[in-house]
Amino acid sequence: MVSKTKKVVKKKSKNSIQGLNPGDLIDIVAPGSAADFEVLKKACVIIESWGYKTRFQPDLLKPNLMYLANTDQYRFNDLKRALFSKDSKAVWCFRGGYGSLRLLPYLNKLKAPNHKKLFIGLSDITSLHIFLNQKWKWPTVHGPLAGSIGREVISETNLNEVKAVLEGSVKHFEFDNLKPITDLSQKVKSISGLVTGGNLMVATSTLGTPDQIKGAGKILFFEELNERSYRVDRCLQQMRQAGVFKGVKAVVFGDFHQCLEADGKDYITPTLKNFFTEIKVPAFTGIESGHGAIQRPVFFNTESKIIVGRVDKTRFKMVIYTPYEILEPRK
Repeated sequence: MVSKTKKVVKKKSKNSIQGLNPGDLIDIVAPGSAADFEVLKKACVIIESWGYKTRFQPDLLKPNLMYLANTDQYRFNDLKRALFSKDSKAVWCFRGGYGSLRLLPYLNKLKAPNHKKLFIGLSDITSLHIFLNQKWKWPTVHGPLAGSIGREVISETNLNEVKAVLEGSVKHFEFDNLKPITDLSQKVKSISGLVTGGNLMVATSTLGTPDQIKGAGKILFFEELNERSYRVDRCLQQMRQAGVFKGVKAVVFGDFHQCLEADGKDYITPTLKNFFTEIKVPAFTGIESGHGAIQRPVFFNTESKIIVGRVDKTRFKMVIYTPYEILEPRK
């Protein structure tokens, strides 16, 4: 569920970001892998049909090392330009794949710009979410990649939510289908905290680096694609031993898309139940975001609440607030 107002009045605040107006410019970047140029052009056509302008660099998709969109230096320079440019209002990542982690040493040498802007992406983009959330204190959007828009694999309902994110017209997102994983989780009445995370494997790759994901005081969100249960457990165990779950408020999970065993069985839920029962941390599934057919936007580094349903006390929902200042219209 998306909560919106009929009229939007945007107000400047150093703790918020601004939604886009018609005609505003969106920078398309490729900090990870490349993809078909025709998909890029199609994405731009669709986004421009919503009333925005798009921009990408001529050599954005010039594959390097087979799995990178271009050289590290080129991808960093392009990302830096997009993050710091004063004429664009949003940065939208084209594809995930692999490569964003390689840009973190460059980004760590930069001082954050004075202006925050909308940043959207998922999958390999997780490492950039973590950097922007922790180092620059930016809110970011774990949402569909621009390439997914170009491939037209996002449902109309999800597209409308993405449009609301761009407009800055949404006050919060509600996820009504949270399912407690453990007995401890079923006893939860209310949990509040900032959300951060992303793809489980990519988040795990930050461990031991200056940009290691931090869970203390947070609600962590993870999703995954094509990983068997033992590999998921390996990531969780590594995070546990690195101290990521010390002081964490809760962990919520999005799609674990096609995460099946060789025989087709699904052991993800029992794997999660065993792990979080052991470490005594509330954990829930049911966030409709990730690599699956439904890719709802999830704001990171913004306030959120996990609460019990008012009518059915066995049902939970999560409310994630956006960083937009939205004033109700006068009556």
